[in-house]
Amino acid sequence: GAPLVPAFHQSLFSDSSKNLAVINIGGIANVTLLPGSGSVTGFDTGPGNGLMDAWCQRHWQLAYDENGSKASLGQVDSQLLERLLSNPWLQLPPPKSTGRDVFHLEWLDYQLQGLALSPETVLRTLNAFTAHTIATAVLANGSRIDETYVCGGGVHNTLLMKCLQELLPCTVKSTESVGVDPDYVEAMAFAWLAKQCLDGKPGNLVEVTGAAGPRILGAIYQA
Repeated sequence: GAPLVPAFHQSLFSDSSKNLAVINIGGIANVTLLPGSGSVTGFDTGPGNGLMDAWCQRHWQLAYDENGSKASLGQVDSQLLERLLSNPWLQLPPPKSTGRDVFHLEWLDYQLQGLALSPETVLRTLNAFTAHTIATAVLANGSRIDETYVCGGGVHNTLLMKCLQELLPCTVKSTESVGVDPDYVEAMAFAWLAKQCLDGKPGNLVEVTGAAGPRILGAIYQA
């Protein structure tokens, strides 16, 4: 059934005059492609903040890398980045979904074998890994994108946002630029899904999940 948010993204952000991409960067990153006309698509792109957060916790006992400040002290290691980008899941066509069962610290440790890198350089490379997988997914699976909106915790990582802007040939900005707090988009999506259920309206997009047809999601149990 995942991802669940593209139908909400369509209702909130779609614009018939533009081709838009909405990127949610949580532990895992996902994208919704909203063409001015045509079918909406949505899928996971790979790691969001999850690997970076776990690495920060291991080395500095920090929950996350505020503004990308720790990563900024390192350099992108091309050999490590190439190894990370060779993960077979990344080559699968959408629709697709992933999680921490695929991208986790043990997997990262395996990729680091034989490399002597500082923690800061590993973190900088993880930042680039997230940016590259998101940008590649947007460019490979969408038509020309006019604007990209970003929400989720990753929007606060200044370095990550800078990397995304460098990789994408369109404006990359927070959903705050269109009046939507980036920290609450996902919560808003599930409130919207609940309202769809209460109103007896479908909450899925067939093009995204491959369902046989529109479906009312969830169930209401009276107290």
